[in-house]
Amino acid sequence: MVKEYFRPESLDEALELLAAPGALALAGGTWSLAFEARDKPERVVDIGRAVPRTIETRGASDGRGAELCLGAGATFQEIVDSKSTPPAIRAAATSMANRNTRNRATVGGNLGANKSCSSLAPILLALGASVEYKERSKASVTIALADWLAAPGGLVLTVIVPRADGLRASSLRASRTACDIATSTAACAFRLEGGKVAGLRIAIGGFGPRASLRPDVAALFEGKPLPTKADIEKTVAPLLQARADQRGSVEYKRLRGAALVADALHAAEEQI
Repeated sequence: MVKEYFRPESLDEALELLAAPGALALAGGTWSLAFEARDKPERVVDIGRAVPRTIETRGASDGRGAELCLGAGATFQEIVDSKSTPPAIRAAATSMANRNTRNRATVGGNLGANKSCSSLAPILLALGASVEYKERSKASVTIALADWLAAPGGLVLTVIVPRADGLRASSLRASRTACDIATSTAACAFRLEGGKVAGLRIAIGGFGPRASLRPDVAALFEGKPLPTKADIEKTVAPLLQARADQRGSVEYKRLRGAALVADALHAAEEQI
């Protein structure tokens, strides 16, 4: 049961308040609503005024070396509506439940929860994103998103996504219903050079404690023409380790996940 609620005006004030034992950073609140009663925090720190909410492209005017910067406080619906958002990230944000939820759920909250069903983490990993975060009494630090997810710390401020010419990217998810969390997610990014896959990055969710890059899966297709969907599924399925639960059996999740990888790769290949 919440006994204390704070709404700091600055980042430093927020970090001081969050240093107290049991304090929870509250962004959109969509994930904390799902907590069991025994897990409800007593001290809540609303960080809405303390973290950036902007969505903007920074870099050269000709687009070279440009990067997309997503403020941690930006909502999923703001990502969907922004003209700066690339199609693959927009698709991932659109997959989040419904508009009511998208109006509340934030970039920082989705990454901070660090769950395997994260809507944004797979595509951001595939695109080579990094995060700027800050800990109490320390300067802000920018590291690869993959590294931060493996050892999260501090408060996420901004997600930085590099923009590269000729990069094809796709993000797909599977769930029992449109408003349910994802059973599995697959995202990829690569270039086509002479009809062959180059610089491939594949990230998946639903097959571990958190979304993660799968260089072992990407290595199967790097430097080669993309195989048929059936061949991709047959190759990828044995590499996916799943856990049975109310959303599906181990075999179902493996087959569904492999199909998502195949569909994502072909969807990216077909982009102009």
